[in-house]
Amino acid sequence: MYSAPLALSPPHTIRPFRGPVTTIDTMIRQAKGDRGERSVLVRSVTESIVRELQPKDYLSEILAVRHWVASNLRYANDPLTVEWVKDPQRLVEEVLAHGTTVADCDELAELIATMVRQLGREAEFVTVGFGAPGRFSHVFTRVLEPRSGRYIVTDPVAGLGEAAMLRRVRTYKIWKLD
Repeated sequence: MYSAPLALSPPHTIRPFRGPVTTIDTMIRQAKGDRGERSVLVRSVTESIVRELQPKDYLSEILAVRHWVASNLRYANDPLTVEWVKDPQRLVEEVLAHGTTVADCDELAELIATMVRQLGREAEFVTVGFGAPGRFSHVFTRVLEPRSGRYIVTDPVAGLGEAAMLRRVRTYKIWKLD
């Protein structure tokens, strides 16, 4: 059954694909913006995700956000020559309206980063490539767990194969959100 796009939210950021720098800049701007980290709607969903957890169980908060995103957003590629980047609030609006939504790796990473930042965690984007050096084909979020001081990889695209995916990485770059 087809359902019309939401009228409440502006369309995605759509532009020709110019490489990871342009996409990451868009992701950072949106994650930190009014429809990202400052969004009351996204914050209310983030709070509902962690509401039943023990206080100060930061690892469980990170994993709960990853699980919610993996459970409510279906991964799909962008068109071949167009970079679509839905902002975090748009993704949440679509989940609330339809029970699920579709997003690619940059949108999944952006929503996770936004939600964990709303919980006070530091997050970074990591672009990776599996072939020639300097050729990036995927992005995910890693989150600093404050008690251990370790970064937690949160990649719903890799699913249970996160460790195997990381072993296949041939090139990577870390992008700070601050």
